[in-house]
Amino acid sequence: MAHASVLWKNDIQKHRREPDKEAALRSATGAAGKRPLSIMLDYRKIAKGPGKLTFQEYVDYRLYDRVAFPDEDARLRFISERIHWPLCYQCSDRKWDAATEDKWISETLVREAGLATTRTLAVVGGMGRSYGRTPHLGDEATFAAFMAERAAPVFAKINGGIGSEGATRIVPLGDGRYDVAGLGEVGAAAVFRNLTGAPAPYLLQDELKHHTDMAVLFGDRIGTIRAISFVADGVVHTPVTVLKLPAGDNVADNFWRDGNMLADIDRDTGAVRRLVRGKGPSLEILDTHPETGASVAGASLPMWDEVKALIREVGALYAPVKYQSLDIAITEAGPSVVEVNTGSAFNLPQIAQGQGFFSNEILDLFRRCGAKIETTRLK
Repeated sequence: MAHASVLWKNDIQKHRREPDKEAALRSATGAAGKRPLSIMLDYRKIAKGPGKLTFQEYVDYRLYDRVAFPDEDARLRFISERIHWPLCYQCSDRKWDAATEDKWISETLVREAGLATTRTLAVVGGMGRSYGRTPHLGDEATFAAFMAERAAPVFAKINGGIGSEGATRIVPLGDGRYDVAGLGEVGAAAVFRNLTGAPAPYLLQDELKHHTDMAVLFGDRIGTIRAISFVADGVVHTPVTVLKLPAGDNVADNFWRDGNMLADIDRDTGAVRRLVRGKGPSLEILDTHPETGASVAGASLPMWDEVKALIREVGALYAPVKYQSLDIAITEAGPSVVEVNTGSAFNLPQIAQGQGFFSNEILDLFRRCGAKIETTRLK
């Protein structure tokens, strides 16, 4: 890699920074009105539970608040991201990792199955591999010529990337200039250098646009539904659906980006049950969307029957990945698959719902998919 991508490096520094335990302790003691020793003793009780929470997670989920969480069993049902992959690998066929982690392969598989998904226009970087009919832009001149033909914005993301690290939006301004999220106004050469400076190739995709009803509630920029599914006994079960929403200047809807929001969505009806922003002592429960001003509590997402049908179809297509998740955008043309994932981050449903992921229903699904979970401390 001749030059490092500013886009990728900046996101890595923000997303993967180490938690500040002292700052977390100060925030928890201030919010709870308790001494640090009391907070730490309480945390140690939770840390010994089946969820194996870190201290930062204990604070993020506000488990120090015994008014909000008077029941010990409810607190013990929160689970840590550090047990995510061990659970995934007990449930899912590891030979299918590439079918989720490689976004180009995933998009190709979903499209060949006849399902609506993103459209990759071209691949930038990563010489030595073919991408079939997808154009491969391997040098600056080819990239500049390709972009010169584009009038609409392009969304760019790293193939195999996680958490939208390095993602950007490229808006043509004319005369070979582009407004690039994270870079500002630059020429084609600077865009190409940043894209090829990442550790993996970039996919250039058509930018998706919200369904009119979604835009009224949440704004024009795409937020995606995270549907968390299990394939047990040949049946796709989806116990949790969460809507991830971008805010401010954020280029993507991932919750680690400051200001982004989560909505807990009723899996059966598509109704918004709760909209939140932030975590820990900074968590806010919102009645209206801060940018559109729309009242969102109780509002129903459009085309929910079609969303549920798409979840079932993709779930069956990826049946060997028994614990899986799906990101779906609701566009004017209908719901569209944005990404398929092995497993899913636990923080999304736990923050959106304000409750632990280890419900009895989900514990049963994990077990039916082959996971072994110690639950003797749960009621």
